[in-house]
Amino acid sequence: MHALEAPVGEAGSAVDHGPFRAAPLSPAIGARIEGPRLTELDARGVQALRDALWRYGVLFVPGQHLDHHEHKRVAAWFGDALEVHAHGRTLAEQGHPEVLVIQKSPEAGRATTTDVWHHDVTGREHPNLASVLQAEHVPFGADTMWASTAAAFERLPFALKLAYLNLDVDHDTLYGLLRHGQIRSGARIERIAAQQERATHPAVIRHPFNGRLCLFVGNAWSRRVRDCTAEQGEALMRLANDMSRVPELQVRWAWRRGDVAIWDNLATAHYGVSGDAGAERLLYRVSAWSPSVRPALDRERAVRELMEAGA
Repeated sequence: MHALEAPVGEAGSAVDHGPFRAAPLSPAIGARIEGPRLTELDARGVQALRDALWRYGVLFVPGQHLDHHEHKRVAAWFGDALEVHAHGRTLAEQGHPEVLVIQKSPEAGRATTTDVWHHDVTGREHPNLASVLQAEHVPFGADTMWASTAAAFERLPFALKLAYLNLDVDHDTLYGLLRHGQIRSGARIERIAAQQERATHPAVIRHPFNGRLCLFVGNAWSRRVRDCTAEQGEALMRLANDMSRVPELQVRWAWRRGDVAIWDNLATAHYGVSGDAGAERLLYRVSAWSPSVRPALDRERAVRELMEAGA
């Protein structure tokens, strides 16, 4: 098994990563980090943290209480640039345009923008590689869930693996926002339309840092499957996204103030459980991306490997 593949270790048994220990939370995804505060990691520790992220998919680091400068510094470890969100509320007025505010007020009722399984900003040619999310105030039950889309692909039967390896999906930010009822203002629609956040990605990608094949469809920004009718494409997208609902592929985190979650945006999908929360939910997110890394797949190689494994 490759050193950066699926989690290892029995439940509750922490794995030594040098500067820290990681306790796997499920066989497929997630680990709790035990050790020094994130901001105390040296260069060796930062590299170990990156390796752990590509291995476990999502890392949970309790009680960090990062300020906004520290938050951005940690996120910068995982990419070449920090995201400035195109349409969400940020702390730009405080000098932190890279800090995205994820907030839901009690007045919103069951309306939410997070209760859908998704990868972030896939309407871009270069989606985020990783995100660092810190809880400020999260009411009881308003947790976040992640699912391994690498394990999801591995769980598919041979015929479906072969099918998805040969599909491309169109992603569109404006389409996703309208589809999920997240924007209603005409001016805002025009502003987001002018940004033209549209991209086509393979339905399966090879992870740039650990080599695993990952389903990369999502249920937020995906608009259509290329070369399929609308009915065929919708069925294929639904089938792919239903894999995130499989409990064996999931991990769920119950937030406390100051907790940090770091996730791999290519190999996991996530879902914010906040629809029924009766109090304010507030978290801050900083994400990293790279202009040299985009979702990609060498189809000939992937199909050859699949055929050889199935022989």
